[in-house]
Parts: sequence; C-alpha cells; structure tokens
Amino acid sequence: MIILLSLLTFLTHSPKIKIENAWVRPAGKGMNSALYFNIENSNTKPDVLYKVSSPVAELVQMHKTVETNGLAEMKQIKSVTIPSNKTIEFKPGSYHVMLIKLKRDLNVSQKIDFVFYFKKAGKINVQAEVKGQ
Repeated sequence: MIILLSLLTFLTHSPKIKIENAWVRPAGKGMNSALYFNIENSNTKPDVLYKVSSPVAELVQMHKTVETNGLAEMKQIKSVTIPSNKTIEFKPGSYHVMLIKLKRDLNVSQKIDFVFYFKKAGKINVQAEVKGQ
C-alpha cells in the first residue's frame, strides 16, 4: 500500500513540461544575445509558452526566423504551442528567445536565470549556461 501511494504521488507530481539543454550566446553589456533550449511536453494535451523573462536583459522576446523571398529575418512571436507528447527545439535559425540590451556581460560558463510561463504548467525556473557555440 505504501509503495502504491508513493507511486501515485510521484506520478501526480512529476513534471509534464521539461526544459532541457538551455544555453545562451556570450555577449557584452548593452548588446543582444539569444537563448536556445528544448521544451518537452509529456502531457496528453498541448500547452502554450507565452512568456520568458530574465533579469539580465531590459527586454526578452520570443522570435522565429522565417524565410521570405530567399531572405531570412526574425519575427517576434507572442506564444508557441507545444503539442502533446512532442519536443520543440529552440535553436539558431528557428525559434529562439532574444535578450535585448543586456544589463551586464554574459561570459562563457556563467549561469543565467530564466522564468518560463506556460498557460497550463505555470512558471518554470531554468538556468542556462553561457556557451560560445
């Protein structure tokens, strides 16, 4: 009985949204940088990422790189739907989070704090490492 209750507690409290492989490009104070990561949704229903925040930048925006007439450009997006049982990759040349007008230098190996806001999962705190990729 104790094992069954422990298993039920684990299953009901296990995270359904996971953010993994988060990393940030290095950049100097006043410059822009970008955050990349994977979002895994193991729920049976989709969820929506509608905001990302961080104390290191004056403005944090979600973007998607789109190609129009052979030219790539970034477009700000208001939200991203994460389908059920899928993973969405935020990577260079695709979805990414822009860190605009950095408040301080971002140096390789530093850890940067972020908060991700989902309609169903709520707030998820994430640390991303600054990498020179």
